[in-house]
Amino acid sequence: MGKATSSLPLRRSARVNIGCRVRISGILANDQPFAEDTQIVTLSKYGAKLRTQIPLQVGMQVQLRPLRGNNAGMFRVVWVGRNGTPRAGEVGVEYGKEVASILGINFPESVGPAK
Repeated sequence: MGKATSSLPLRRSARVNIGCRVRISGILANDQPFAEDTQIVTLSKYGAKLRTQIPLQVGMQVQLRPLRGNNAGMFRVVWVGRNGTPRAGEVGVEYGKEVASILGINFPESVGPAK
C-alpha cells in the first residue's frame, strides 16, 4: 500500500474556533473608508478567519480591534472566499506578530508541526 500524503501545507500554529466580536476598518480600493462590526470565526497565533460583508481584496490592510478592550492591530488580507462557495463572505487575515495577544489569548509554543 502506498503512503498517504497530504497536499495541505503545514500550519505555523494551531487553529481555535472562536466567536469573538471585532471591528474591522480601513480604506477600500476606491479610497472610501469602511468600518464593520463582525466576528472572528477561527483564530491562530498569526492570523484569523473573519466573516464580512465588505468587499475586501487580497493585499489590503485592515485594522482589527476587539469590541471589548483597547488593543488593535493592522492585518493584511491573505485570502478572500469566492462568491457561490461555502467560504463566501469569509476572509483570511495575517498579522506580522501574534494576533492572539490583541485578544488576550496565549497560544503554547509549538513543539512540532501543527496539524
